[in-house]
Amino acid sequence: MDLQTAHFIERMGLALEADGLPRIAGRIFGLLLVSEDARSLDDLARELRVSKGSVSTNARMLEQRAVLERISRPGDRRDYYRVPPDLFSHTMAQRVARWQRFHEAIGAARTSLPIRSPEVLERLEEYQEAYAFMSQVITEALAQWQATRGDRLAKVGALG
Repeated sequence: MDLQTAHFIERMGLALEADGLPRIAGRIFGLLLVSEDARSLDDLARELRVSKGSVSTNARMLEQRAVLERISRPGDRRDYYRVPPDLFSHTMAQRVARWQRFHEAIGAARTSLPIRSPEVLERLEEYQEAYAFMSQVITEALAQWQATRGDRLAKVGALG
């Protein structure tokens, strides 16, 4: 593996670690992000110079979070992993769904909790409005992105 790729993979490890995931999970994601083909657990362990057990545990965790997908190949009993084709849209949709749940929980707290403090009520209202606003803006932006992406993919398909 060349030095630039190794640095990128390590940066992805640090980035996902900052989001609360194990660094190895970020390194697996980084390697698969710049890989043309799906990779087996053996391939990942060898390239990242870590144990197969660690790769297996972290690849499955990333699969459960829909960051990676597991595929099989005819005549091969091993599992292979790759980055899903539309990971960005899926990840953003998950994030918006979390924001909407947070928005609903705050709304329920504002109406059901015995809060008398104007300061606390104002804080909850601001959070609720902010999450509602961001959810709407990101949902609209995501729809625009998907339409643009669809147009781009259609052009690529027409050329091929």
